[in-house]
Amino acid sequence: MDEIMHSIKELRKTLETKIDSCITKEKAENMVSDIVNQLHPTQRKAVLPSTTEEVLERFAQFSKSGKNTPEKAWTSDYGRKFGSMKNFLLAAKDRHHFVQDGKSVLSEAGSAGGGYLVPTEFSSVVARIMNDVSPIMQIANVIPMGSWKRQVPKQISNLSVGWVAENSARGVSNPAFGQIEQVAKVLATVVKCTDELIRDSAINLTEFLSELVAEAMALEIERVALMGDTTAGDPFKGIYHSAGLQSVDMGGSAISFDDIANLIFKLNDANAKDSVLVLSRTGLSKLLKLKDANGNYIWTPPSGNSPATIWNTPYVVSSQIPNDIDGDKTIALFGRFNRHLLISPRQEMVVKVSQDASSWNAGTESADSAFMLDQTWLRFTQAVSIDVTFGEAFSCLKFK
Repeated sequence: MDEIMHSIKELRKTLETKIDSCITKEKAENMVSDIVNQLHPTQRKAVLPSTTEEVLERFAQFSKSGKNTPEKAWTSDYGRKFGSMKNFLLAAKDRHHFVQDGKSVLSEAGSAGGGYLVPTEFSSVVARIMNDVSPIMQIANVIPMGSWKRQVPKQISNLSVGWVAENSARGVSNPAFGQIEQVAKVLATVVKCTDELIRDSAINLTEFLSELVAEAMALEIERVALMGDTTAGDPFKGIYHSAGLQSVDMGGSAISFDDIANLIFKLNDANAKDSVLVLSRTGLSKLLKLKDANGNYIWTPPSGNSPATIWNTPYVVSSQIPNDIDGDKTIALFGRFNRHLLISPRQEMVVKVSQDASSWNAGTESADSAFMLDQTWLRFTQAVSIDVTFGEAFSCLKFK
């Protein structure tokens, strides 16, 4: 933190100078980038390793990290039999009699072959890591679904009150509510591991595989929650494409303090309460240099247990907000994420293991086979619904 604060002081000293030189400008830009990198490390891309080499490379990185702690014993029937993910996968490969029990085997038609469900302890680890990976899942309204479909209230308008004279009729003004039908959709991916990796594994496989899947799924949920567009093939509309979103235009050719003020005050008091700013790293780097009408920087560095703020407003940085909207713009979203962005898991993570699965490789125009390649494939699926319950509770600023 001392290093960050020193960088901030140096940056502001540089910005305060009136020297109009390329060297000074370049220095300031580099310092801004350095501060953003230190405060908000880049989120890993939501790309899973697809080849043996990529899996082994990620495997080697994980084995050297502090995350490679001894794997905890599972408590389910699987756990009592196998104790760890590694033992379970080896048993699945050798067709252990326990995993062939009718309660654990899943038959599947087609080329995918049979598979084996992994213990529920794996699901809980994935859920925890997903919440840690995505800042949006930390600020959203997360309410699990008890069925694949359900109706939830959608606020349309607020109630109003008025003064009336003595003995006159009282007006009636009720808030109008609509309904949203939540329909859970399935998010899925496949991780391909070499059998050699599993046999020789000296790492916590549950944590390793959980990390891979959690990163990809959390960032995809985050992308759809913010930028999802059903006309482009996404299963849900995100905040940016939701009906009622209140847009704010830049007042000039570049971002200014007035634009941020307009973004925040676009919402009424009720919707602005407990609201949060969400923006990209590129967007944050631009706001670090802005001042308010009194000449004070609007970005306040962290102090003690207090996080950094933008004009006393909490913010989070999302890697899923693009920086090429309309060619050269990014966006900042402001609103009550903890109330009106609804992320509803329907089903815990389901993991299926197979050494017989195959898939078509369009690049080589040939079939990839787990059996022929001596691999173990794990298919992860999770059902979730993502809904914006009140678009007018969010404002959006496009800027550059």
